[in-house]
Amino acid sequence: MGVRRVLTNIFGQREVPAYVTSTEKTGGSRRLFFSTIIPEQMQIFCAWQEKAPLNQTGSERMQFIPLLCYTFRWNIEVSYYEQKTFWSLCSYMLRSRKGIEMLVNLINISYCAMKILPYQEESFSKYRTESVQEFRFALSEQIRQQVFYATFVRNIETSIKSSVVMKALKQLIRQQCWHL
Repeated sequence: MGVRRVLTNIFGQREVPAYVTSTEKTGGSRRLFFSTIIPEQMQIFCAWQEKAPLNQTGSERMQFIPLLCYTFRWNIEVSYYEQKTFWSLCSYMLRSRKGIEMLVNLINISYCAMKILPYQEESFSKYRTESVQEFRFALSEQIRQQVFYATFVRNIETSIKSSVVMKALKQLIRQQCWHL
């Protein structure tokens, strides 16, 4: 881990600390963080830690206080991003507190639905012992296939009037236990 004061186009002529962190394993990924707060300006923040060495003026570790403070936020942001990715909500860009709360509620409702549905609907009973991730994947696959077949059948019905092809497709759909 290292820190250096840098000038960037992002902050104009303002010098800011840049932190580079890496994973513990050799050759792992590295992350770059910029702090808009100068560590020396945060001494009041940690002055209450009378016995801690960080509050001593000139402490070498003082320069890492902004990164330490960001680690709390980092865990929250990673969790938020992972939840959006898991539920395929990546394109939702939220900035307001209310919007984020609503997204969290939507995610919680989705999770609960994935846990309850196998007990409420007998056709999903085989997923009672499966993880939410596996059930969500199986459900999304079935939905995708149904949408594909429904679109395919609708297009065929309007352009091809072959009863043999239509019967074969409808039989295939019935075999898959899908309803159009």
